[in-house]
Amino acid sequence: MTVRHGALSGLLIIEQLTNDDERGFFRETVRMDELEAALGKPVHFVQENHSRSLKGVLRGLHAENWEKLVYVPHGSVFTAIADIRPESPTFKRVEVFHLGETNRSKLFIPRGMAHGFCVLSDQADYVYQVTEYYDGAPTPSVAWDDPNLAIPWPIKNPSLSDHDRRNPTLSELFPNQFTS
Repeated sequence: MTVRHGALSGLLIIEQLTNDDERGFFRETVRMDELEAALGKPVHFVQENHSRSLKGVLRGLHAENWEKLVYVPHGSVFTAIADIRPESPTFKRVEVFHLGETNRSKLFIPRGMAHGFCVLSDQADYVYQVTEYYDGAPTPSVAWDDPNLAIPWPIKNPSLSDHDRRNPTLSELFPNQFTS
């Protein structure tokens, strides 16, 4: 397993060796000792979630109050991570990835970063472990098409939830960060 730092503060990209043969493949998807060594701290996942979405669905951008380890075991997605932590040195910056069957990387996303994805294949499974239990509290979210973030989504008219259609822009969330 190789763990490298992303361009955003605290974001990790985890790449695994895959053993392929005529029967299929085998891969270790994560080794906690190596992840914790890269983070410089212990991490304790308490819940795993699995979503399946159809082509053209866009979910996000959500900034839950937990650390998240994401993986796409089936299908293909375009994933965007936006640093919306005003105290962060990479505030307002975005990093994007193509995850899925041709790129089996995992992403470790720090608490409070906004995260979203859109499905490029007919369907995709998005599996993620989190460090806090979901409690039903509102999740901070940012508009998927926020011009302040300028995410290069590969889709123009995504299928969105009603909630995600109403997400505010970054300047609406943090007006003091956008004053001149």
